[in-house]
Amino acid sequence: MQKMGLQGQIKHQKRCTTNSQHYCRRFPNLIKELTINRPDQVWASDITYVRLNRGFVYLAVIMDIFTRSVRGWHLSRNLDQDLSLTALQKALKKGKPE
Repeated sequence: MQKMGLQGQIKHQKRCTTNSQHYCRRFPNLIKELTINRPDQVWASDITYVRLNRGFVYLAVIMDIFTRSVRGWHLSRNLDQDLSLTALQKALKKGKPE
């Protein structure tokens, strides 16, 4: 089949990693109508995981929205509050949002 160019399409299955149907309260987007026009006006953060040969590590990142620069980050093998707090402490050493 390969010699004749008769290969089938490989369907890639998209994994769902977010559960939006949870019991926790949802908060409104407080900066939706805000015009961001200077550095350190708005920071955003996120947590993701990085796959390694022997498991995962978690990465917390805090970014300045205006400059798109990373203000603080931290890697950890544990997904606990220390991950986010350490990233925040590193970001606050570089400057504080106004």
